[in-house]
Amino acid sequence: MVEPLVKHAYETEKKAASSYTDGLGRIRGQGLRYTKVEEIVGRIAIDTIIHKHLMEAILNAQKELERLAGEGPIEKVKDVELSPEQKALVKRFAEMHLEIEKDMIETYQKMAEKMTHPLFKGIAEALVKNEQEHHRLLAELIAKYKE
Repeated sequence: MVEPLVKHAYETEKKAASSYTDGLGRIRGQGLRYTKVEEIVGRIAIDTIIHKHLMEAILNAQKELERLAGEGPIEKVKDVELSPEQKALVKRFAEMHLEIEKDMIETYQKMAEKMTHPLFKGIAEALVKNEQEHHRLLAELIAKYKE
């Protein structure tokens, strides 16, 4: 299970972010404002703050996923024959969500183009790929259950 590692990373990043922020204040107080030292420590402080928030978001997402998973992972996926009503329901559901996925692909692509921080840019690019996969899967459902 990855949760203990994420908790550890969050706690470490939280402490480090506080330490970097305090250190940045001390560096500036020593007359090192607008120097290479301030630039480097400031960059690391910013990245560490981002890491802390990402770990917190992962922890929150894991809690939500645990509630959703209920009984845990599915052991065997069944491919059952659907009634015409079920097919229509699945198709409508997939079509509705296909539009959402399309919007998110476009949104994340625009974000990736505009993001200046490499971590944010990389996350946005990864999200584009993830949303494209969702779009592909929903399109497969639509094709399978069209009638």
